[in-house]
Amino acid sequence: MKPTSIWMLVALALVAGGVAYVLTVHFYADVPSPPTLAPLTLLLIALAEAYVASSTRARMAGRPGTRPIDPIFVAKLAALAKASSPVGALALGAYTGFLVDVTQRSGSTAASNDTRTAALGMGCSLGLVLGALLLERVCRAKPPDDETN
Repeated sequence: MKPTSIWMLVALALVAGGVAYVLTVHFYADVPSPPTLAPLTLLLIALAEAYVASSTRARMAGRPGTRPIDPIFVAKLAALAKASSPVGALALGAYTGFLVDVTQRSGSTAASNDTRTAALGMGCSLGLVLGALLLERVCRAKPPDDETN
């Protein structure tokens, strides 16, 4: 399994941002505002992945007081991280595209609330991408030592 490409994440965010911007421009008045606390779900997942990355690093290093970790479990964590980073990038792009349009609609209470929601969503989405990349990095297998006997 190859590491996640940063350029792929950037491309996903740009495409999602463009689509979200176009949809917001055309349909903002026709759909309800996104829930204010919805981005916190992304933050909770990001914090969970960062915590798991920290504990996995300690367990893989064999630090005192930690149990050894099953290699299959590490592979499952790596798969979770590989799946989470594109989701975070898509959400980051979508919230950014939404924010770009909503900030141009000044004077409305709904637009003001949506601006806060979009900014919170951008921060939480970025946290998810960073947490997933950290977890993926921790789960990388170290190359074997070359022992010549």
